[in-house]
Amino acid sequence: MTEKNTEPFILQRRRLGRIRHIDESGKYGFIEAEDYREDVFFHVTKWEPAGPRDATPRKGQFVEFEIDELYRRAEGKLRALVVRGTSRPEGAKLLAKSAPHLQVQHHPKARQKKPAWRRKPE
Repeated sequence: MTEKNTEPFILQRRRLGRIRHIDESGKYGFIEAEDYREDVFFHVTKWEPAGPRDATPRKGQFVEFEIDELYRRAEGKLRALVVRGTSRPEGAKLLAKSAPHLQVQHHPKARQKKPAWRRKPE
């Protein structure tokens, strides 16, 4: 008999934001997220540098991060699991013309006629 895993499956999504505040000691900070009204707490140990120039987080830096969903459900507070600098444009929306491979394509003959069995007798 196998035991069921009672822990919920959580799909992580990278979110975007700007570092609003870093503590004077430089050990923690807060991110102003695009998706949330509240600021997201992060600890410097969760920072992933992209290179030597990006060794420490800076105030005003545009970042991407992941939310610790289990902590949010348990405590009701936002905390980042991973924080890293990003080159993604701020506030950019994915438009259909910029990603045509993501547009829904219908079969070219899909709207020709109703099948004979669906037609109402006249």
